[in-house]
Amino acid sequence: MNRVFARVATLALAIGLAGAAHAADLFKIALPDGTDGRYAVALPPGFDPAKTYPTLLAIPGGEQALEGAVSMVQYLEEEAGKRGMILIGLSTEYNGVRPMYGPYADDTLIPMFMDEMLKSYPVEGGKFYITGHSAGGESAFRVAIRHPEMFRTITSTSSYVADEDLPNVAVLKEIPINLFVGGEDFAYHQGAKQSRDLLTAAGADVYFEVRGTDQHSIFSLRTPEGQAFFFDKITRDIAQ
Repeated sequence: MNRVFARVATLALAIGLAGAAHAADLFKIALPDGTDGRYAVALPPGFDPAKTYPTLLAIPGGEQALEGAVSMVQYLEEEAGKRGMILIGLSTEYNGVRPMYGPYADDTLIPMFMDEMLKSYPVEGGKFYITGHSAGGESAFRVAIRHPEMFRTITSTSSYVADEDLPNVAVLKEIPINLFVGGEDFAYHQGAKQSRDLLTAAGADVYFEVRGTDQHSIFSLRTPEGQAFFFDKITRDIAQ
């Protein structure tokens, strides 16, 4: 089926993407069921469509709405550009629901989106790095568990593997995984540690950190030093 991509420049201006470092733009995608989805893209400096680039897919938390996707692009964009990465912030909120979050999630949305991204952008190796915050972390694990062949690493902040997905974590054993949780984000400690333990027992390469006095937003990973460290972990497959 055809999927239509349309640039939404006026909306990009309205939510403050215009003028951001590097070429950040907002786009709209019409999915086969007729639903309009939106995503933000920041291309690296000197982008050449004839070359391939490591590509990071970022999924926001909360309602997983467009504003959250834009916010993730805004604070990840500078470091992604330094490393020559394509950065895609995906809103997974459609028609008032979060189809990649919760026990009855639709498993088709993000894989369908990634197929379109592979057609539209020169993704290195045909695989994505993926990161998600809070609910977005659960969504990142969910889609990776169902399609492990599409990912290079998985990085979650303030999140963990959903209970209904825990029995299937062994499929991730070949993918480096990073789990960050704020030191004072106590509600997420147990779930994050359980995910770490089960992933490690399944043979996965897991980096786990309870980070200082951070709370749910883990602001220490948004400083220049924190971003450099964060991206070192995201791209640690390169050294393997």
